[in-house]
Amino acid sequence: MLSSTTIWITFAIYMCFLLGVAYYVTQKEKQQKEGKSLLKTSVAWPILVMTYIASLMSTWVFFAGPGAYYRGGMGYWLSEISYIALFPIIAHFTMNKVWMINQEKGGNYVTPADFYFERFKSPALRTILGLIFLAASFPYISSVLVAISQAAEYATGGAISYQMAVIVVGMIMTIFVCVGGVKSAATADTVQGLLFIGLLWFIVIACLIVGFGGSFTTAVDTLWTNSPGFFSYPGPSGWVTYGSRFGYPFSCAIGWTIMLPHVFVRAGYFGDNLKSQRKLSYITPVLQTFVWTGTMLIGLIGLALVSNLAASDTELIIPYMINNFVTAFNPTLAVMMMIGFFVGATAVGLSTANAFLTVASGIVSSDLIKNTFKINVPAEKETFVNRIIIAVLGIGSLLIAINPPDLIFTLIMFSISIVMPLFPILVLGLYWKKATKQAAIVSTLVGTVLVLLTYFVWNLGGTWYGAIGLFGSAIAMVVVSLFTQQDESDSKEFYEICTRANNRFYDVQE
Repeated sequence: MLSSTTIWITFAIYMCFLLGVAYYVTQKEKQQKEGKSLLKTSVAWPILVMTYIASLMSTWVFFAGPGAYYRGGMGYWLSEISYIALFPIIAHFTMNKVWMINQEKGGNYVTPADFYFERFKSPALRTILGLIFLAASFPYISSVLVAISQAAEYATGGAISYQMAVIVVGMIMTIFVCVGGVKSAATADTVQGLLFIGLLWFIVIACLIVGFGGSFTTAVDTLWTNSPGFFSYPGPSGWVTYGSRFGYPFSCAIGWTIMLPHVFVRAGYFGDNLKSQRKLSYITPVLQTFVWTGTMLIGLIGLALVSNLAASDTELIIPYMINNFVTAFNPTLAVMMMIGFFVGATAVGLSTANAFLTVASGIVSSDLIKNTFKINVPAEKETFVNRIIIAVLGIGSLLIAINPPDLIFTLIMFSISIVMPLFPILVLGLYWKKATKQAAIVSTLVGTVLVLLTYFVWNLGGTWYGAIGLFGSAIAMVVVSLFTQQDESDSKEFYEICTRANNRFYDVQE
């Protein structure tokens, strides 16, 4: 469909865009004397909302999402919508609190473990959390490289090999984060987020016109006749079981929207004021619903057009429709759509990868090197060391992506599941003074082991995801806290900070 030259030119233009953003942001920060760290930032609400959205969407929008709707049907879409509605509530009682405490401490938190350490004062817990958050980062970053590289290979009919695309995309991602840092990534996300949302709906409308003359009613009627399973459980592929109707949305409501490390720092550390935090809570669900509805419609139209794709091929439903239906309708439109698909996949994927890579480097430099191994890096060398870490992590993710599993969905959901058990520690740490660091450590280990058992022993990962680990973690946190004690001085300062933060941001502003 596309020549390799077209793809390489697209890569080059995109790289110039990212480097241009990085240069602009770093120069602006130097002028304002704010650019002290690659890993910390504070942004206004429009950028906060868009960097959060762009980081969430990842390869789900153009790959895993349409494929999941193709296999799971309307029930899967209802599962998505059900957890989106929970976000304002969860964010209000958790991430807004995290943000206020971080502000009261001078905005110095870099990694999710920084907050947990503030509450429990446990170096061991910090190290364990750092390793878990790091473990969640690699599969997710790799999923992005896999998706974009598959897009390049498919779009060029194999003229660009998958392995070559992985290397090029991985290098683009790594160089950008090394040069620009977290604020550059957030600024780029604003542009990329608007771009991929526009391209998503362009593809939806174009495919509907090509396949069914623009009639949504005709598409639904065709689907009702040929694949009625789309409209009921367990979906056209028998994929959305009754267990997953609970396990999937519950996992996403907590693991995906709150606990993934790059999402945690955006929702809890990035806002420049409480107004930004509140706008994040209210605007995000609207944008998520808009994006997921477009993604669902792609799955719906794709299934109405062809109903016999293998599971591993469903994640390529967009380029499949372009090649097999749009090309015959209008070759020029097909080329435009394929370029749009590739650009959109690259934009949304690298938004997430950049975010993950930045946070992962902070975990290594802060949680592990500085606090676990007690290696103090001189201030003048901190940026250089962070860039070396970013490069190593980027190359590591690249190597994982060389030989991926069949479904990108698998990589993403494992990352979500492995961090879910950390949520009870966050909530009980915020609201229960009796919660102890011993309980936090045990809870973390119990929950993590249960998630691993869910996936690799019990074979329930595709149904319950991280829900079993979360329940086990919550029980362990309560039980162990009741049977252990922690020096009150460890948490005294934390709750004093909470009180001051409430007085500063709520009592004064309201």
